[in-house]
Amino acid sequence: MAIIGGGLGAGLTKGSERRLNILVYTAMGVLLLVTVGDILPDAKADLTWPEFLLGAASGMVLFWAVSKYIYHICPACAVHTFDNAALARLGQTAVLFMVALGIHATMDGLAVVIGDEIAGRANIGVLVAVSIHKLPEGMALVLLLIGAGYTRTRAFWLTVGIEMMTEFGALVGVLFLRGLPPVWLGIIFAHVGGGFLYLVGTTLNSFRILAPHSHNNVHERAG
Repeated sequence: MAIIGGGLGAGLTKGSERRLNILVYTAMGVLLLVTVGDILPDAKADLTWPEFLLGAASGMVLFWAVSKYIYHICPACAVHTFDNAALARLGQTAVLFMVALGIHATMDGLAVVIGDEIAGRANIGVLVAVSIHKLPEGMALVLLLIGAGYTRTRAFWLTVGIEMMTEFGALVGVLFLRGLPPVWLGIIFAHVGGGFLYLVGTTLNSFRILAPHSHNNVHERAG
């Protein structure tokens, strides 16, 4: 889904912001529903309240720290906050940006595997939520890289490489996390859920504040 989103993003022109907004709102709504209705309840099942809250808080703190000290961990948020100066800096520090997005994608892959492990079956809800939010993520990532000066082709392939970290996260989950005691699985799942809550909160807050007055620099460069 992220690769499809990247392909669509590479072909977007001016006036595409409204379509991206709709996709982001839809994706974040689905992610919020699954996080609140599936991920966090499943995580809590084998945890005490202190363990659960610590796990969820650690996920929020991780994503906050990455966003503050490395780069925006959510490209769908960043696409609205990057002006020309920020895009120029992104072009100079693209490696840090890719590291931040790689951490994000790795957590997505972990979420799918741990969701299956805790549920004891294929957790379709988590898989669908992660997949849907990947579509606007891939679009926004390509747009940011184009705005930073990369060609459409290079921006697309960089997006593919970054998003493949989702598979890396899933592989880590399969190789190292399966068979862990339920308490540890619950803490890690709560950690993932906390990170997802941070993504939803910061994305929707960014759109609420900036959408009416948002810059069109990324889309102008893409055009």
